[in-house]
Amino acid sequence: MLYRKPAALAVALVAALSLASCSGASTSPSSENPTTASSSSATGTAGSAPATADAAGVDALSLTGPTQAATVPDVTAAVKNPQPSLPAKVKDSNGKTITVKSTDRILALDLYGTLTDTVIGLGLEQNLVGRSNSDTQAALKDLPVVTQSGHDLNTEAVLNLNPTLILTNTTIGSEEKYAQLENAGVTVVRFEQTPSLDSIDDTIEEVGDAVGLPDAAGTLAKRTEEDLDAAEATIASLKANTPQAPRAVVLYVRGTAGVFFILGKDYGASDIIDALGLEDSAAENGITQLKPANAESLVSLDPEIVLAMEDGVKSAGGVDGLLKRPGMSATTAGSTKRVITAADGQLLAYGPRTPGNLVALAKAIYTKDGGK
Repeated sequence: MLYRKPAALAVALVAALSLASCSGASTSPSSENPTTASSSSATGTAGSAPATADAAGVDALSLTGPTQAATVPDVTAAVKNPQPSLPAKVKDSNGKTITVKSTDRILALDLYGTLTDTVIGLGLEQNLVGRSNSDTQAALKDLPVVTQSGHDLNTEAVLNLNPTLILTNTTIGSEEKYAQLENAGVTVVRFEQTPSLDSIDDTIEEVGDAVGLPDAAGTLAKRTEEDLDAAEATIASLKANTPQAPRAVVLYVRGTAGVFFILGKDYGASDIIDALGLEDSAAENGITQLKPANAESLVSLDPEIVLAMEDGVKSAGGVDGLLKRPGMSATTAGSTKRVITAADGQLLAYGPRTPGNLVALAKAIYTKDGGK
């Protein structure tokens, strides 16, 4: 079973991500042509156990060049025709008891789409009436976007959708705006910001309680746990020919200005790095918070593999632009161009799509063609 340990998404990261998305950064693509693994070969269908590796793993340290991990397919519902038992009473992250009377019109709002994936996994996809710009699931592409200026919330757009329930961990929008929505009569349930493998089951069960589907949540949580175990076996097979765990870091970059950070162990990156069989250079060097990725820090960590969000790298001028940042070319990852990107709403998401995401990343890291 994959090692699960708690981690907390600090408010500072949320602020940094929000400010970064508002920076008006360039979105010019890289002149590199990263390998893109096909979704079917990387993950199978989301919501079913990831398939046994169908690509041979090689020594990851022998590979060069950037790779783009496959986009993980949408979650499939764990139950058919769910019938919420309402009203449902739950205690939210503020310690307030909330009564949910209707799930007819739902908005699920968090930075990495975890809550949305969970609602879909509980069989309530048709009840979603809008989405944030972090929700890139294919099934939701025609729904109206209710975020603005990066990850801020457009309360007017929200109210125009007449939602009966908002699920959020407040990584999108401000407390003030959620209070405004509550004053307008919208039911808001807040969840803890806990991005870690250990938090997946808890979040699924908490969302299930909020929408009156505790049994369906148990089914979805069990399936996700089984998928994580299957992903672990696949990753073990893929990394078998890599004799030493490559040093890795997760970098957050936006635009060509100063938004460039190393994600420390308390920011949700460590669990992904550990599960992929990599050495967490940030954790090994005592970095627990959000640390500026300046030349000195990058050279001292000397990662052999860099993980980053796809759109973030594009906004920085692609892989070529990223490698022009001070210190990047002096790292081993910079010299070999070993930059592994994944969809922004996928890289650090902890929910029903996490098993598929881990397999897609592992194939991008340990195979010659990214698992394509």
